[in-house]
Amino acid sequence: MSNPYIVGGWVSGALHYGRRGLISHLLEGPNHALWVVGTRRVGKTSLLRQIEALTLTHPQYVPLYVDLQGISTRAEFNQELHYALDEVAARFDAQGIDAAALAQEDELGLLRTLRRQLLAVERTLLLLIDEAEALISIGQPDPALLQRLRKIFLAGSGIRVIMVSTKILLQLNEQAADWNTSPFLNGFAPRNLTALDPVAAAMLIRQSQSAAPVTASEQVINCIRDEAGDHPFLMQMICQRLWQEDNSLRELTSADLIVDDMLAGFFEHDYKYLSAGERRILLAVSRAGVLSENAVREATGLSESETVGFVFGLIKLGYLRVVYNQLAVGNQLLDTWIQQNFARLEQQISSAISDNSSQRLLEAGRREEMRMLQDQLAVLRSNLAELEMQRIQYGIQVPLSLINGINQTKRDIARLEDQLSNLADGLASPHTAFTAAPSRSTY
Repeated sequence: MSNPYIVGGWVSGALHYGRRGLISHLLEGPNHALWVVGTRRVGKTSLLRQIEALTLTHPQYVPLYVDLQGISTRAEFNQELHYALDEVAARFDAQGIDAAALAQEDELGLLRTLRRQLLAVERTLLLLIDEAEALISIGQPDPALLQRLRKIFLAGSGIRVIMVSTKILLQLNEQAADWNTSPFLNGFAPRNLTALDPVAAAMLIRQSQSAAPVTASEQVINCIRDEAGDHPFLMQMICQRLWQEDNSLRELTSADLIVDDMLAGFFEHDYKYLSAGERRILLAVSRAGVLSENAVREATGLSESETVGFVFGLIKLGYLRVVYNQLAVGNQLLDTWIQQNFARLEQQISSAISDNSSQRLLEAGRREEMRMLQDQLAVLRSNLAELEMQRIQYGIQVPLSLINGINQTKRDIARLEDQLSNLADGLASPHTAFTAAPSRSTY
């Protein structure tokens, strides 16, 4: 039997865990232009590929996945867009669209034609843009191109755009400072790609959706979750190290938690995309081990509103987490890297991402998350009402499965209500909050 944990590549189908609520919101929510923000290796490509797989037989959407990695010019963008269409020409042929006939269209004409022809058959182009950071270099010499692309992306009917990237995409708004029109990202609903929820994290560790689930004790599962902060890539990396030929996971040792050059590169990349204020908070928390929000303000000199906003974003993107109502670094591996490089990182406070841009993104993300939670709550409350009606019909002989379903739905409602309440107060209320204090080196 081969090691079942996939480290480095994207996954979809049964190999993809969690994100169901987010995917539902991205496909069914009111926004037609969405920007999913995440750190490296948190699953941005897998999210798009899973959405593509789920919508292949969708009655409304026709998905087109476009990977902009390595793209830096308009000509390359045009070429990649045509290549992506050629790769899946059959799904557009099924809608009466001859992909080959569009070979001479530029990128703007191609997108307009696809949208128009799909509208004619009452379908919607689902444009899935990976590595959207490339738009920064594509648009630098030609701001008008970005303005025209934005107009198409925000057209509404006939097109839904989901793009994923790191926070560096905020530079698009900095580039658009002298535009007469709105900045590029205005109109895109931002969503944070967070760590997995506890149930999905445990399922990933156990490989519960596979034909041969992995055996792991609750203690090992909890240790992996704690070390990785429920980050899917970090969990799979640790699990890959712990996997044994009998398809079980052994207990962790200190040797399993080494931050190698690959991990160090990922953490360096993620740190680069924090604003100056966010960096100060992360370093202050790492220095102390755990800090209250008030102590963070004292340690950094940031205002209350700045602290609340930055802490919210740092939790959502996995840089921080909540431990016994205090703040700690998001996972032990990241904390180890920070400790190993602390003196150098203290000298790298200035950032290409401004505090103001980051704050605006975080506020918009908080509003969007509240909307998503409200949508999920409406569905759960409707489901609960149906389950309660079924219980009434059974009288006094209610099946145990129905009782369990009702109780689980009530727990889910209570959890979302708690998150929504805290979001309204400007708090992150992460579902990944841990009850064990960070250990830094417990093995």
